[in-house]
Amino acid sequence: MQKSIFSRVLAIILVSISFFNTGFAQKYNLAAGLRWGGDFGLSISERIAKSWTLEQNINSENNDYYYAAFALARYHQPIVTSRFNWFYGAGPGIVRVKATPDYKESSSLSLLMQTGLEFTVKRMNLYVALEPYFYNANSGLRFKMHEVFAVKYVIIKRKSKWRQKLKDKFKRKKKKKKTKNPWWKFRKKSDK
Repeated sequence: MQKSIFSRVLAIILVSISFFNTGFAQKYNLAAGLRWGGDFGLSISERIAKSWTLEQNINSENNDYYYAAFALARYHQPIVTSRFNWFYGAGPGIVRVKATPDYKESSSLSLLMQTGLEFTVKRMNLYVALEPYFYNANSGLRFKMHEVFAVKYVIIKRKSKWRQKLKDKFKRKKKKKKTKNPWWKFRKKSDK
């Protein structure tokens, strides 16, 4: 009972904060690493727009009884800073279930949804997420829920707007100084 109340209150707080904070949400352009939870796998995230990332996941679970590959579009909302954000998204995938004594081996399309919190420090990206997903196996439509923890290495950082503005400002000043003649040199008068 307390767990469900806590999770509802946390969700309401995160949603309300995200509506007031609409800046850039993630501090990387490309990150890759490992993920754990109900499954084990690889995860690669790439920024595709201002607050959007595309995440590709490859998972296996239950002693290699189950394999899955997903591509998710995720929207990021900063909470306190752009290094700490809330995200949500969904995407299609393929689930491969190996044969068991009861069922034949099968592959099916599936839909994965994801919501969670992400934190980036220097070149380390961490996230915790809930992943509900549906897939159709020989036994019928199935639903699974995973709680996932991922550790990724930031391969390509996102450039800071403020640093770029400062660099541009100093470059302009340097260029202006170089184009002017020094005060001790006299201008040559053109001969007419």
